[in-house]
Amino acid sequence: MPLSDRTVAGRAEARKQLRAISEQPITLTRPVYFVTGWRDEQGGCWKRMEQWMPLLVTNWQTHVHFIQFLLEGGALPEYEDFIDFADDVAEMIHKDVGTGGQADFVCHSMGGLDTLAAIALLDDHQELGTPAIHCAHTVITYDTPFLGFAAAKNSLFKKFVESGRKDPWVMVQLAAMEKDSKRIAEVARARDEFLSHLTAFWPRGADNYDGILEVPHESAAFGEASDFSPSVRDRYRPYRTWSDTTHSGANGVTHDLRAVVETVEILAG
Repeated sequence: MPLSDRTVAGRAEARKQLRAISEQPITLTRPVYFVTGWRDEQGGCWKRMEQWMPLLVTNWQTHVHFIQFLLEGGALPEYEDFIDFADDVAEMIHKDVGTGGQADFVCHSMGGLDTLAAIALLDDHQELGTPAIHCAHTVITYDTPFLGFAAAKNSLFKKFVESGRKDPWVMVQLAAMEKDSKRIAEVARARDEFLSHLTAFWPRGADNYDGILEVPHESAAFGEASDFSPSVRDRYRPYRTWSDTTHSGANGVTHDLRAVVETVEILAG
């Protein structure tokens, strides 16, 4: 799609800002974990972040972690839903951060559900054997379907159904994010619990949903600050979108330089 003048100018300014930051890189006080979205086990959504982090962060080798959900040999794990993904996220954080430490999370799409579940839902799923993590300081999400998406009406969902895929786990994971699913209902009930363990939550998104899983703004925003209990609503930052960006792909929101700038600024702050 053609880019607006506003977008072209905004991305050019973002590149200038990134170059300026690279001249005086930041030093992170907390480790940050980048969590991938659904069907992105190898982390393709973070390629732009991976390019810039070594230039922008002095201690990137020890403090910047890109999570990949792969088994030995590169096989895809047969998770049923984002609760299973959360189990592995939490296990990693318990091992890396331990007691008394804190960590930040940057999440794309279903990665936000993985992270929310690791923070606010795992204690309700003791059958998995991993306690919830309560060391999260800041969580940034990009186009996470907190309130689910209309899977039955989604063109991508229909393509998966019609293709007769031989990996049923993919369809099970997708169904778990449908707006009326049991798992999304759990997410909605855990809204205050999630924020209660954070210092700041920054939901961010795309403004164009052509072709890929549609994540309406009201879903990705997880409501407004007024939808949270008064005791935690000050931790919720206003929802933000960038023009001419899509949910994923080459023009996806996580590849947008404006989002890279804001991510680094938030992590530094």
